[in-house]
Amino acid sequence: METNKKQIKEYVGNKEFELADFKAVERADGALEISGYANTKHVADRYGDIPTEFNRSYVYDIVEFLKNPIMLLDHNGEVKSVAGSYVECREDEKGLFVKGLFTKSDFPIMKHVRTLIKEGHLKTFSIGGRWMYEDLENPNHLTLAKIYEISIVAVPADPNATFAPVNEKDAPKAEVKEEKPQQAKEINFKSLADKITLFEIKQKLKKARNIGQGVR
Repeated sequence: METNKKQIKEYVGNKEFELADFKAVERADGALEISGYANTKHVADRYGDIPTEFNRSYVYDIVEFLKNPIMLLDHNGEVKSVAGSYVECREDEKGLFVKGLFTKSDFPIMKHVRTLIKEGHLKTFSIGGRWMYEDLENPNHLTLAKIYEISIVAVPADPNATFAPVNEKDAPKAEVKEEKPQQAKEINFKSLADKITLFEIKQKLKKARNIGQGVR
């Protein structure tokens, strides 16, 4: 049992896809509606992965994503990079379908991106999530994708630099990297608590000395 668990590939990070059946329509209210398939099932993507159901009726877990379905630029979580929101996200027989409303903001970068989308130059999305390959007999089958965030991006110069863990030995490295920030936070928090406790002790000693001097 333990051996099988270690053989399952898993990766946490971003993957870039060009939207299939991409559409960009400007509505009467001026908002730009974009839609298409962010990922297609049963077909090898640019990474060689084939999204395929395995021991469940779906491939994409969008529960976390739907809690805050905002549209970002280049995975930048700052407010200035919020480009809109997704009004629809669902899985069907073809794949993961998304529909979003791009902001009408006059912010320069938003106006630039909106123009690129309307002209058809920009139609690449990057999906951030956890990618799992549970079918040991078909290691290139992507069997579960937990979607966390979907960004509008340009085509990366080196796709492999984004999705580096393509073999079994790389998967554990991704897990280690994911855990390091959490460990660092715990250590820093403990250190801060120690400093606060030491400060309080010094303050109490100082107060005690002052009281002693006053009595004398």
